[in-house]
Amino acid sequence: MRLHVINLERSPDRLAKFMAVNRLARVTVAKAIDGLTLDIVDLERQGLVSPGLVHPDFYTIGGVGLAMSHVALWNMASTRDEIVTIAEDDAIIHPGFDAIAPEVIATLPDDWDVILWGFNFDLFMCFEMLPGVSSCLAQFDQEKMRAGIEAFQQQTITPCAYPLTWAFGTLCYSVSPRGARALREACIPLRPIIADLPEAARAPPYLKHFRAVGIDNTMCAAYRNLNAYVCFPPLAVSKNETEVSTVRKP
Repeated sequence: MRLHVINLERSPDRLAKFMAVNRLARVTVAKAIDGLTLDIVDLERQGLVSPGLVHPDFYTIGGVGLAMSHVALWNMASTRDEIVTIAEDDAIIHPGFDAIAPEVIATLPDDWDVILWGFNFDLFMCFEMLPGVSSCLAQFDQEKMRAGIEAFQQQTITPCAYPLTWAFGTLCYSVSPRGARALREACIPLRPIIADLPEAARAPPYLKHFRAVGIDNTMCAAYRNLNAYVCFPPLAVSKNETEVSTVRKP
């Protein structure tokens, strides 16, 4: 399975770290669209973003660049009519990924759209633990995960695919050609939306509405209307270090 890792050309250190941490058979560098080079008015003219998107309460210009990088790979999946697997350059991939991920995909129905191989650990994730019976609102320990990266990479993982309701983070996922078209239709134009996640009201911070501050939040609002899945336990994690993010600090 080829992994397309999104990396800013001006951040070779992040790419070098990704390559050192992840020993994967096939990796292609997907040159990220740099938010600093974007003409937001032109993007509005093309119908890719809506007015008011770049705002302190919503997207940074770096966030727009990252979103457009994901969209470019969705377009590739659709045009080439092939599954595309996408990772961001802070993703930490389990060494068994190349063998396990295709096996998990083989269990999905023919009309699957997207499967997340990982998700952010700082909030929560909602999936159908027992499809048609009960959902599961899962919370995680980000600090413990950060300290346990070596253990994650060494342990045996036998994951399954579960129907996804929503999750934060776009660190690593696969999208089918059908899913790529569905994601583009659901997310474009990027707009300053409030994602309605009613299940989140069951756990701290007891909120069910989240501002779309990045492409992952925008995708959150779409998953329940797609044939979306999540790999659990995950085959990818991220330390999610916002202080060194190229999105929050373009």
